Amino acid sequence: MDVKEVLKKYNLEPKKYRDQIFIADEDLQREVVDLAELDREDHVLEIGAGLGNLTKYIAEICPVTAVEKDGRMAAVIRHLDMENISVLHRDIMSTHLGNLNFNKIVSNLPYSVSTPLTFKLLKMDWNLAVLIYQKEFAHRMVSKPGTTENSRMALKVQYYCDAEIVKEIPSNMFYPEPLTDSAIVRLRRKDVEEKSTGFWKIVKAAFHHKRKKVKNSLKDSAQFLGIEKDDIKDLEKKLPDKRVYECSIEDFEEIEALLEQVM
Repeated sequence: MDVKEVLKKYNLEPKKYRDQIFIADEDLQREVVDLAELDREDHVLEIGAGLGNLTKYIAEICPVTAVEKDGRMAAVIRHLDMENISVLHRDIMSTHLGNLNFNKIVSNLPYSVSTPLTFKLLKMDWNLAVLIYQKEFAHRMVSKPGTTENSRMALKVQYYCDAEIVKEIPSNMFYPEPLTDSAIVRLRRKDVEEKSTGFWKIVKAAFHHKRKKVKNSLKDSAQFLGIEKDDIKDLEKKLPDKRVYECSIEDFEEIEALLEQVM
């Protein structure tokens, strides 16, 4: 799809502050869809579908639910008039995804909600996702324990998924051109045990001070966890002697087991 032609046809002007940044390169549009390994039995969720430049190619293979916050652009997608497309004119952050039928996700995501939206998607059951993020954010998602880029986002993404950066995309392949480059991240869902809300609360608390030693970070976050600093002091010698960013999922499992004694 030629993005500029479609915008001109419908007399639309994209708004960067609304995350309306489209993949302008038509070969790249197809490549993104190809990375999802679609067949006609799949059902795709597309978030921030915009003008439908990815939607069109998805719908040639299988059904797609296109969620778009801007009513003008949702109308453009409806004008594609393809029976495989269902359009939802909604804000994805207020949409109850449990009511939607999908097993794959293909999206040029709204960058301003990358973090909360990714956490929201990780709560859902799906097989594979092909998602476009800002380049820096994508690299943080795939960072490993021991690197200063390690974060609770990286730990959670990589616990539930095999995550890879498939391709970096220069900013000039988008219209309007964003200030930073982007990257395509492919996530394959793993069959793992669901972690409790309490486990991820501990991870979040620790990463409030990720450059500190675990014992010191937890002391500083004791109130958030509903415990006393003295409780952490009693466990100091048993906690991993690491900085928070050095910790793996296994380290946090150990921390959780220790904190269960005082929480």
